[in-house]
Amino acid sequence: MIRATDLLEYDSRVLYNKEAFLLNYEKDFRSFIRLSSELQSAWNRIAGERDSEGRSHVGLLLLSGLLIRHCTFGFQQLACYQSFLCWLSFRPGLEGLLIIGKWVDDPKAARVWREREANPQAYRKLYSGGGLVSRSLPKSQDFRTVLGRLNDGFVHPNPQFAWGATTLRDAGEKVEIGTQYFDTEPLLHEAHLLAFENLVDLIVISSIGLVNGLLGPPPTGTNPREAISETQRSRARSLAQKASAAKKIMEDLGLWQF
Repeated sequence: MIRATDLLEYDSRVLYNKEAFLLNYEKDFRSFIRLSSELQSAWNRIAGERDSEGRSHVGLLLLSGLLIRHCTFGFQQLACYQSFLCWLSFRPGLEGLLIIGKWVDDPKAARVWREREANPQAYRKLYSGGGLVSRSLPKSQDFRTVLGRLNDGFVHPNPQFAWGATTLRDAGEKVEIGTQYFDTEPLLHEAHLLAFENLVDLIVISSIGLVNGLLGPPPTGTNPREAISETQRSRARSLAQKASAAKKIMEDLGLWQF
């Protein structure tokens, strides 16, 4: 039975975790702010520019806005030390990005998406499984692979999902079953953090590539940027050596390569 005090305790723990995160990972917080700004800047070109044939692509802003929003949701959950909610919150944004790639490949695909309830068979054929992979979005295949892993690990209540959130404790003749609300292993939480940062960084790079493919290079040159995989490589490699589970998280979800 959940008591009112349990909910209040949960809320206070969330606030405490956010403050602790800012103390422990201030640089990562600033890094995500930069990534979020870069992602918005990449897609903002769609709002005010046309392609070489004079066509507008403002319809893409519908899903790019969702992508930016769900990146923010995901990071906020990481800041609460709830990595499992991070990926669940982020997932719709990643799928939205993959759908954008389909629309750029073939603008008619947007109608299939819009009429999914009227014609679900056509929608499933175009957007299910490998159908989400597109030519226009760089690293589309890799992102689709991550989406499948998120579906398996953070959406469906399969055995791995259930046991990962459950604690068992002997209590005399009884067994107490508890549910874990927050990350308890610092190394694994940091692995999720680095995985998320690198994945968002790759999304920024791919978004810039897709928009440049539509509109051409930006009117004003952009300053060279260092990828997360370079600036944080030694940190990620050290973490991977300390815990094989952390290495798997970073590789499977963050597309790190060691």
